[in-house]
Amino acid sequence: MNAKPLLSAAVLLGLWLAAPSPALADKNRWIRTQGHRVGLELDVLSKSADWTEDDVTSEVSTFGLSFALVGQLRWRDRLYLDAELPLAYGSLSASYRSERLGVDESSGASSFLFGNPTLGAHYARTFYRRLAVFFGGAFSIPVIDDPDENARAALQATTPARAFFDLHRLIPEHFPLRIRGGVEAKVDERLFYRADTAVTLALPTAGGGAELLVEQGSELEMRGKGALGGGLRLQAALTLTRDDMAQLALEPFVSYEPAKSALHGRAGLLVALDAPLGFGLAEDKVTTLRLAVGHRF
Repeated sequence: MNAKPLLSAAVLLGLWLAAPSPALADKNRWIRTQGHRVGLELDVLSKSADWTEDDVTSEVSTFGLSFALVGQLRWRDRLYLDAELPLAYGSLSASYRSERLGVDESSGASSFLFGNPTLGAHYARTFYRRLAVFFGGAFSIPVIDDPDENARAALQATTPARAFFDLHRLIPEHFPLRIRGGVEAKVDERLFYRADTAVTLALPTAGGGAELLVEQGSELEMRGKGALGGGLRLQAALTLTRDDMAQLALEPFVSYEPAKSALHGRAGLLVALDAPLGFGLAEDKVTTLRLAVGHRF
């Protein structure tokens, strides 16, 4: 087993246990890029397609389960350390049947993968108690090297889950370098706006070419008087080194954050809007169930 992912997990856990200061004050709970946080993100993608011509029937099904342990810890006054440890399981199966030809065949491949651990840092600051900004950078350790047939099937099943967002977590045979930044704004007492942008340069480690990716997301969240809230996120992922550069996706979500608890959660349904992954509600297109839980400390 590769020791790099386990080392990354140990570093993240050690930073969490060594955190010296308390969580953000309740009045600043809406700021995600400040304070000590640890969380678990889970994405579930299942899709299939079948074709029938004369008496020939073909079917292809994919299932992807990807999750990541993420954390941020305050290091200096306005400087924060970031870490991500992604993992994934994916399977791909295909069948081909024809009574006329006397054929009934099926095949499949699946694998469990350690993703590319990511370490980074960012600077975050609040202005006028209603606007928070952040910017920073990160690098990912290229763990996925020379994937076999099963690993490639797992990547095919899991990579589209976020509509090509966060590809640094699972991109094989590349060394990703990222810069990112964004804003968070308190529009009203219960209405919040967030925008984030990231640029990733993925350098090849085993042949092939470099990849240049740009990700941009914007979301509005409305909080109720209790613990529940909800909102809408619109995102665009641009792969500048490919012909079909842009992929749009929309994610309605609900959030849960009790006033007297450091725990918080979120559930969303990400729907790809355009080709090649969309429209998400159609056959063999991408509609991903996204779940996240976290803790402030």
